[in-house]
Amino acid sequence: MGHKHDHSDSLHDIRALQRALLITIAFFFVELIAGFLTHSLALLSDAGHMMSDIFTLIISMYAAYLTRKAPTAERTYGYFRTEVLAALFNGMTLWLMVGFIYYEAFHRLMNPEPVAQNGVIVVGAIGLVVNLFSAWMLHGHTDLNLRAAYTHVMMDALGSIAALLSGILIAITKWYPFDPILSLVIGLLVLYSSWTLIRDSVHILMESTPKHLDPAAIRTSLLNCEGVANIHDLHVWSIGSNSHALSAHIIIPPSCDPSTVRNRVEEILRTDFHLSHTTLQMEIQQLEIEQPCPTPHA
Repeated sequence: MGHKHDHSDSLHDIRALQRALLITIAFFFVELIAGFLTHSLALLSDAGHMMSDIFTLIISMYAAYLTRKAPTAERTYGYFRTEVLAALFNGMTLWLMVGFIYYEAFHRLMNPEPVAQNGVIVVGAIGLVVNLFSAWMLHGHTDLNLRAAYTHVMMDALGSIAALLSGILIAITKWYPFDPILSLVIGLLVLYSSWTLIRDSVHILMESTPKHLDPAAIRTSLLNCEGVANIHDLHVWSIGSNSHALSAHIIIPPSCDPSTVRNRVEEILRTDFHLSHTTLQMEIQQLEIEQPCPTPHA
């Protein structure tokens, strides 16, 4: 059976990414200039993170565009995996960005520099509002590509919180190491969030069983289907984060009609497990004495 992709959802994804991209580009320049003027590592590191967000959103937009393309003779599954590759790439860029932030943070801890805390507070507060608005536009999507973009933007929001807190704490205590210390804390949060993206991307690329599907439960359900004598070579995997497939060999007695049994199995997979992209090979059971078509297992 074929699988139909909802192009209206992809178009909605692209528009959400476009709006978030425009907002991110505008505030990147604001935060970059403010970081240099105030000598704040928290602002500069967040500006660097926003620069990675710009590339992330561009890649995500391109991936969302590709998923709308129809399958070809060379890519019979279409371009569903582009969202997974984009999410994996974006997760890795977050790790690279954290490495840069940590390098600068440790350098600042050894050699603290004065920070213009008032400017940091103002820019951090504006950045928090901007990032939360972008996150709101990207929230609610389940595919890995949009999740990666959302994670990047949320990490920017955390970076803005770090900048805001560092400005407030420095204004109160005049202790400048607060700036790099908060950058280190945000780096840990970024590593945790990016790891989940990388893990889920690799899970799909390795064609592992989707987390919400249990092959044992599927097998038990199909064995209770009228006409099914046995099952082997049952495989369940993900084409994309929202597109899953199943293949199996279904053994039936000679007295059963293969088309009828296949229709029953496909109906169970579609209604009970939301699997519509299935490949079923019907095999006739070899019996010394012919038996009637079996009823469902008790």
